[in-house]
Amino acid sequence: MKKLSFLVLILIGSYVAKSQTYEKIDNCSSVCIYMYQFYDEHKNPNSLKAQEMVLEIGEKCSKFYSTYRQYTDSLFMLNAKVPSNATFSNVRSKTANTSSNLFSSYYVYKNYPEPNKTLFTAWDMKVNHYKVVEEIDFEWQIDNNAKATILGMTCVKATCGFAGRNYEAWFTTEIPISDGPYKFRGLPGLIVRLTDSDKEHVFELLEIKKTKNIPMYFVDRKYINTNAKGYVTGLEASKASHIDQLNGLDYSDESMRSRAISNVQKRNNFIERF
Repeated sequence: MKKLSFLVLILIGSYVAKSQTYEKIDNCSSVCIYMYQFYDEHKNPNSLKAQEMVLEIGEKCSKFYSTYRQYTDSLFMLNAKVPSNATFSNVRSKTANTSSNLFSSYYVYKNYPEPNKTLFTAWDMKVNHYKVVEEIDFEWQIDNNAKATILGMTCVKATCGFAGRNYEAWFTTEIPISDGPYKFRGLPGLIVRLTDSDKEHVFELLEIKKTKNIPMYFVDRKYINTNAKGYVTGLEASKASHIDQLNGLDYSDESMRSRAISNVQKRNNFIERF
């Protein structure tokens, strides 16, 4: 199992190194760090995971992704002129003790490639990469009577429904940036805290800092163009394919097979539900 997993990592790493390019699309004026906590398995608090995420805010657009991806992307760019296998080895040696959950391994670009558009890119459990371009209209209901102090700032409550879940957001006009974690935006201030009604997906702002002349990049690959539902369908199909692969392996202990398959089956709580 370990040898197979390592071989898969080599193949995927080489594929990424060869096919991945970076296009500058803006300069960051602010960087927001969020903690994202989520359940891997629907309705199972014991499956809680956490990932630090970053929202880069530019003059024209913004980019939301994990700090893990931010770090690995910087390493790939530094090694851009190195042969792909060596690039992967270099990156792997520097990230051996870190990881990123599949459900937080995505990029969200707002106002890119066009104003009012949201571009989402992510991958499944194989090596398929997907691209979704949407124009999302969040129908926020603002409750000006509901206020709280978060990170020393006065925040106001707003609610909306999106992609099969109901959300509660707390935003502050003290930071007049109409943006937030994941695909969420459209409020008269930065979203400081966001949670779905079941508290299975929670984003909390940790810090915000001003920056200057830090480039923002679009990560370009060979993408499959689809819609939001199509990505979730592809994700589920890749999970079924991965289970078939696990089922076809030889195990010294049948309980290992059961655990491996169960671990994949339980990963069923992507943020968007259709």
